[in-house]
Amino acid sequence: MYQTTPYNTFNRYRNEMLVDSSNVNDSFHPRLGRIIAIGNPIVDILAETDKETLQRFKLIFGGTFFANDSNMGFFDELESKPQVTYIPGGSIQNTLRVASWCLNMEKQNENKFYVTMLGAIGQDNYQQKIMKALELSGVKPLLQPIPNISTSRCGVGICQKERCLLPHIKASNCLTDEFVKEHEDEIFNNDALLIEGYFLQERYDLCKYLCNMFKRAKKMIILTLSAVFMVQSHREKIMEIAQNSDMVVGNLEEFEAFAEVQRTDPQTTIAKAHEKLSPKERLFVVTDGANGVYVTKYDYNKKGLDYFLQSFPNKLKNEDICDLNGAGDAFLGGFLSQYMKGASLEQCCKVGNDASYIIIKNVGCTFPKNKIIKSIGVENNSLIKI
Repeated sequence: MYQTTPYNTFNRYRNEMLVDSSNVNDSFHPRLGRIIAIGNPIVDILAETDKETLQRFKLIFGGTFFANDSNMGFFDELESKPQVTYIPGGSIQNTLRVASWCLNMEKQNENKFYVTMLGAIGQDNYQQKIMKALELSGVKPLLQPIPNISTSRCGVGICQKERCLLPHIKASNCLTDEFVKEHEDEIFNNDALLIEGYFLQERYDLCKYLCNMFKRAKKMIILTLSAVFMVQSHREKIMEIAQNSDMVVGNLEEFEAFAEVQRTDPQTTIAKAHEKLSPKERLFVVTDGANGVYVTKYDYNKKGLDYFLQSFPNKLKNEDICDLNGAGDAFLGGFLSQYMKGASLEQCCKVGNDASYIIIKNVGCTFPKNKIIKSIGVENNSLIKI
């Protein structure tokens, strides 16, 4: 049942029975003209480095370390390199840029769909890089400038295919209630709210306020789980927002933490995750690396999965993999671009898989010029790099 099958094929179930996807009515699937997302706008600073440099700052390849006084010099090391590259980062910023990229590839789009980034940035050179990246991507910025605090950034040391990540979260944590309330009409003009799980660490009350606002208006709420440690260390916050969400997105390990189960088969894990929440028509989107993605709904009366779709990604040679860090973000961006249009869930998965396939062959969440998303079939003419 979970064996790999050719690209763009699916396992799809309703009420435990394999069904012909052409006969399934996705009538619950809404069309969204506008999505606004709240999260951390970050600049990734990428440059080649070596083990000796990492050791000097007590860092290692394959690890993620939070910035402190002992390793802040690592940023100066990276930025002193002649080949340093600045790439917009942060999971929600990545997702929105990919979503906009996919939407704007289609000539018939003509501004029917809009995506907006809500957050905070410093008043520095990094601010300009983020604004330029969003402009090139077609993402509308709703970003509060924070004086005297630097824009959030992440140092990325690279050696061949190995990475070391050093996030330094600053201004993005400083989004104020006053700014949100000042722009409440603009925020509320959107059809859906996308919440980055990471953002709940510091600005949970603000996220809850927005969540309640969208819930009262019966507008869509989407939550990304972001990381296993987020689910484990901030469980009450994650669960509160998930209860009110219409779509919850994460990888299988995050959903295992959410369900509080040891590794088992994906259907069991996902069903138990659904059972942690109160009854509501809700979609789970669960990525599982080379095993593809699972899209599910749960029948709380029958106490079992009512809908199960497994979509398999394009096969990729090991030597073609450049950077896996933005794969999940890119998948969600492609998925949401089609979900906004009211496309079938198969089509959402196809475009999500294709977007992820392109992104992981490049450094950072960047889009090569004139690249084709084959599920959409048109060329992208924007080089979205800063």
